[in-house]
Amino acid sequence: MPAYIPKATNHDIAHAFSHIAELLSLLEENGFKIRAYSHAAAIIEGHHEELGVVFERDGRKGLQEISGVGHDLALKIEELLSLGHLEYLRDLQKKVPKGLLEILKIEGMGPVKTRFVWKRFDVKNLKNLEKLLASGKLAAIRGWGEKSVSNILRGIELMGLVGKRIPLPTAYKIAHAIREALKRSDLCEKVEVAGSIRRMKDTVGDIDILATTEHPLQVMDLFVSLPYVREVTLRGITRSTVHLKSGLQADLRVVAPHEFGAALYYFTGSKDHNVSVRQWAVKNRMTVSEYGVYAGTKSKKGKLLAAETEKDVFHVLGMDYVAPELRENRGEIEAAREHALPKLIEVKDLCGDLHAHSTVSDGVDTMTDMARAAQNAGLTYIVITDHASTIGLVKGIKERTVGDYLKKIDAVKRRVPGIHIIAGAEVDILETGQLYLSDAALSHLEWVVASVHSSFRQSEKEMTARILRAIQNPHVSMIGHPTARLLGRRAPVAFDTGAVFKAAAKAGVALEVSASPFRLDLDDIRAREAKEAGVELAIASDAHGVDGFDFRFGVGQARRGWLTKHDVLNALPWAEFKKRL
Repeated sequence: MPAYIPKATNHDIAHAFSHIAELLSLLEENGFKIRAYSHAAAIIEGHHEELGVVFERDGRKGLQEISGVGHDLALKIEELLSLGHLEYLRDLQKKVPKGLLEILKIEGMGPVKTRFVWKRFDVKNLKNLEKLLASGKLAAIRGWGEKSVSNILRGIELMGLVGKRIPLPTAYKIAHAIREALKRSDLCEKVEVAGSIRRMKDTVGDIDILATTEHPLQVMDLFVSLPYVREVTLRGITRSTVHLKSGLQADLRVVAPHEFGAALYYFTGSKDHNVSVRQWAVKNRMTVSEYGVYAGTKSKKGKLLAAETEKDVFHVLGMDYVAPELRENRGEIEAAREHALPKLIEVKDLCGDLHAHSTVSDGVDTMTDMARAAQNAGLTYIVITDHASTIGLVKGIKERTVGDYLKKIDAVKRRVPGIHIIAGAEVDILETGQLYLSDAALSHLEWVVASVHSSFRQSEKEMTARILRAIQNPHVSMIGHPTARLLGRRAPVAFDTGAVFKAAAKAGVALEVSASPFRLDLDDIRAREAKEAGVELAIASDAHGVDGFDFRFGVGQARRGWLTKHDVLNALPWAEFKKRL
């Protein structure tokens, strides 16, 4: 058994800090304090290493080296890691009705509106809110109206649809924290995460973990007693099922070492892929199961042909190895038989980042620190793209400050040698399709990311025209997070993808595959459609802090979309990318 198992994952800590920020907002506490917790939550959620590992290795000092984490927050992280709960949070929770936090999650409701219905109408839960909306009282109040009420009702409906699955980055980190705890116990020879997490599907419904061990009872004892577990629903020698505090179900299966490859293949899925492969096997007088590939039919099973590794399984089936991200029955089986699978993009193929923010807008680290962090991440070029936005909460670039912004970037270029720093901006696409900055201001920038950050409920026709107008602006280099979705919180905007992809390909405007754990936008389906339409894509971090240069999940979506490095703009070496500028 490991000497130390933290009682909270990064997700738990980020959730606690985000929860604190929400409660402080409802209680109208100090704005600086609210932002500190909110920023820390975002940084910790995206941190590349579990804070339990950081604390075990480097103590409190290691926690304070994380951007946005000072002495006070480090103490609270230490308390969460040690106890699994936080007294400060418990005290705050006593001051606010529990149901208000559910209301806060509804698109269209923020702290101000939630506080208003709480104080004015004594709304304390979702049921109270729905009753109030039906009464017509809100629609009659100035500043609300029928449109606001309609938007909130749509937000409630959306929350019901997305609440059954959680975003991949969140599930991935929880699953790998469990895997790490099992590995560090020294009880298992092999431990792997399977299922939709291994396929890098953008949302996840449950967690599947496989292990080989000579000590199955001890491994199961450890698994069901991990601090991330809320409830044990099944405990056996070869399989246990638990419900986690995050709301997900997690299954651990212990399999025989010589069957590990077959089991990993089977439990990675997807169901559609597995069914099609089994049908192919039957036609060729073979049987595929979690125990291996056998000669003969299910009723007359013969010799074991393959089981130890996934490559062995594919080989005996007459197929090339299919990467987990492609296993969705979207043509990969035929391509594997015909030796026509693409060589998929990898994180190491990326040479630069085309979308990153600093303290000039809503980032938490300076341009200098961001450039150095990008360099430390192995990148050879970075575009600083601070916001030029109508959103009042974002400072950013204004028409009159473009010159000062460029001077700051020039200073960073002198300060951080060894990485190419490009002057860019992320500019809002206004409701009409016009950009927030004038063409004269845009002409001074080397790279312009145009993004939708408002008016998300335009009709498909209106949104299509809006994005097409932005693409046709000669200063626009890339459309950022094109569908504007927020995983689990906001649905994608509606637009004619065929028309947009055709226009982007013709204009030479790239489309982003955002690696932001909050977006993963474009998704896999649309990324593949864009590739087939001849669009150049970019896997960009949308980093808002020095820990944000994590491309795993964006690359995962790109791989699911069959993208190679030749389809990705920022896989170009600097000399070639410079020509594009």
